[in-house]
Amino acid sequence: MNAHVGPAQTLKFRAQSLLAYVLEPAQPLSDWFVALDAWLARSPTFFIARPVILDMAALELNLKEYRQFLNDLARRHIRVMGAENVDRGLVGPHLPPVVSAGRTIDAPTPREDPPTLQEEDAPATGQATPERAKSLIVDGNVRSGQTIIHPEGDVTIVGRVASGAEVVAGGSIHVYGALQGRVIAGISGSQSARIFCTEARAELLCIGGAYVTAESTSPEIEGRSLEARLDGDELKLRILS
Repeated sequence: MNAHVGPAQTLKFRAQSLLAYVLEPAQPLSDWFVALDAWLARSPTFFIARPVILDMAALELNLKEYRQFLNDLARRHIRVMGAENVDRGLVGPHLPPVVSAGRTIDAPTPREDPPTLQEEDAPATGQATPERAKSLIVDGNVRSGQTIIHPEGDVTIVGRVASGAEVVAGGSIHVYGALQGRVIAGISGSQSARIFCTEARAELLCIGGAYVTAESTSPEIEGRSLEARLDGDELKLRILS
């Protein structure tokens, strides 16, 4: 009697790199959560469905406090995939694993001249094409609810960024149209990142953690051509025309 022998099963696995945001909580945590909640009030979907790593170097928590801290983040829809610089006593089942040797993304120096565009008419769907390997050009409008993320360099939008839309870049952001949504430049840590737009009506302008909102912006800036840049820890706005 012959027994049928199936093919041997092969275990397949591979290594893969991905983009994760690193949060660096600091004491006192109550003040840190106040700052976090202010950020989330202006950009409520920023961390949703995005992997987050905690840098615990500035915190000393016991296990109970650590679990409560993770629960407080979870209630804000922040999903923690790992922790670095964490005490070994805070590692175990149902806790984020320890990660190390991550590489911070380096942003290129922003160019003085805007990139050359290949198409004059922008399709409504917003087609993104790479330029010079580090820049991203989006030909078309960024609609409400859409998010453009490009941590490797600059982003140029040839169109409008609608209210409720979001553009995130490792370098500078250029918007050749009305900017009504949220733009966050310099997420790679670049202090030289800037934001340019031809019609400023933004809900949020942010570079390196410094930000201004529509409520805190002078009325004389609304609808004007604008540049935003960091000056120390403060975001400075300059009317271009």
